[in-house]
Amino acid sequence: MKKVKKEILNSKVRAEKDRILDFAFEKFLKEGFYKTTMDSLASDLRISKKTIYKHYPTKDALVEDVVSRIMQNMSSKIDEIIKSEHNALGKVGNVMQLIGNFSLKISDNWLQDLRIHLPLLWERIDDFRTKKMYGILTKIIEQGKVEGYFIDKPNELIILIFVSSVRSIVSPDFLYHQELNIQEAFRHTFEILFNGILTTKGKKEFKKIFSKGIQ
Repeated sequence: MKKVKKEILNSKVRAEKDRILDFAFEKFLKEGFYKTTMDSLASDLRISKKTIYKHYPTKDALVEDVVSRIMQNMSSKIDEIIKSEHNALGKVGNVMQLIGNFSLKISDNWLQDLRIHLPLLWERIDDFRTKKMYGILTKIIEQGKVEGYFIDKPNELIILIFVSSVRSIVSPDFLYHQELNIQEAFRHTFEILFNGILTTKGKKEFKKIFSKGIQ
């Protein structure tokens, strides 16, 4: 009986925490987090501030959980794409579509708040995406060469060019001074870079996938 009661209590606690995280996830990505107070979160959620502090002692801790959720979700979805039966360029298109759709949820305020107020957390995100890009590109390029879509150039060089370009361009510092949103910056970067390593066969396939799958 005690075990059942404990499980019910734990379930309620998890549901309560998930509700807070779900709301913060949508709000922070849309509006940023710096100007959002715990009082306003509690008011919007119609719960006490004490309830939020029970799960998140600081707003920074809540932001960290939001970032962790982003990385876990993106990592899981990208892994599914890489393991799929699509050809290399089909996987490229699906990854670009996934990131493009997600980027629509991200505001400039979110990026700037991370850059200015939680730079260490931004470094964590940058480290995550860098490692993820290395893994993704290694598998896609190897597959694409076998399929005849990519020119025969050193994988390490291609990957380094891609990673360095994305890190430099799809970043708060660069986007802050440009008339581009994160989705446009990512799409243009990948289009330019991939066109540089495609064979004639690859360019035809990429054009077909790009025009159909990336808006």
